[in-house]
Amino acid sequence: MSYVSLSDEETRVIFAGEAAADFAALDASEQEEVITRLLNIVTSEAPPSSFIYERIANLDIITVGDQGRLYTKVVDEIPRGDTEYHVIYLFFIDPYHDYPHKALAAYSPSAEAKAEEVTALEQVSDVEQYFTDHDALDEDDLRDLLP
Repeated sequence: MSYVSLSDEETRVIFAGEAAADFAALDASEQEEVITRLLNIVTSEAPPSSFIYERIANLDIITVGDQGRLYTKVVDEIPRGDTEYHVIYLFFIDPYHDYPHKALAAYSPSAEAKAEEVTALEQVSDVEQYFTDHDALDEDDLRDLLP
């Protein structure tokens, strides 16, 4: 059975900060859990911001399973005025719900900078080029990461 979107808007995920290294360090079941969670958000009719569990400084925290946390910055509805996309910047994966202060301090300013950068884009084509330049993952890319 294939997924049929009821919305024209798409969500993309960009691995930023330590996220790629964090992901690689997870065991297979933890990786699957993270990808499944991201895939659920990407395929949802609700905007990604509705999945935010809590905010700490400029970071949006999304839960994964019972303990895991994704340190993200979620930006809905870009470009402004011609909404086509949402983006989730994934900075840090915390599989144990430790809230490491170092990660919070390091990624909070970066999260704000990423949000400012992407919201400054004014054309859909600019957003699409930005996603290409930053290896943004769409639904199909996330599905390809599942076993």
